[in-house]
Amino acid sequence: MRVPTPEPVRLGLALALTAVLAVVGAGPASAHASLLSTDPADGTTVAAVPEQVTLTFNENIGNPAYVAITAPDGQQLELSGVKAVDHTVTASVEPSGLRGVHEMSYRVVSADGHPVKGTVVFTTTTGDTVDPVATSADASEESFLHRHREHVWWAGAAVVVALVLLLVPLRRRSTR
Repeated sequence: MRVPTPEPVRLGLALALTAVLAVVGAGPASAHASLLSTDPADGTTVAAVPEQVTLTFNENIGNPAYVAITAPDGQQLELSGVKAVDHTVTASVEPSGLRGVHEMSYRVVSADGHPVKGTVVFTTTTGDTVDPVATSADASEESFLHRHREHVWWAGAAVVVALVLLLVPLRRRSTR
């Protein structure tokens, strides 16, 4: 003779099973590429714009990779030979001939397929002086939801599974 299982026990078992499935079913977190170092380094002062810039990441970067350098007068410097090999992106640079703050922006695709972008600033001490151009904050920064969309998706799936596990026994109960 089988002893009927009380509803609170069934509910507890369903919740425990949902929690176990959520933990076991979660895959490894995929991290995006991170910028490890640059040449010239962020925040440094150099005599002049180097002939070549280098960006080094913590994982392989796909081609094409994009690099742009903005001179103190707001003009883009000429870049050539931008290429990504393994963890490193390099580009040849035409000198600006200007003294002041230069912004090196990059946009690459990490090994997991997500775009990664950022800006590195360096200052040159030789060349002509110009009035610096006012820059506004980058309005195209990724939002919280954009960065964590995979987590939001998994949380939504877990809620759906939990609701199904909770509502199916209640439906069976109401049909009896």
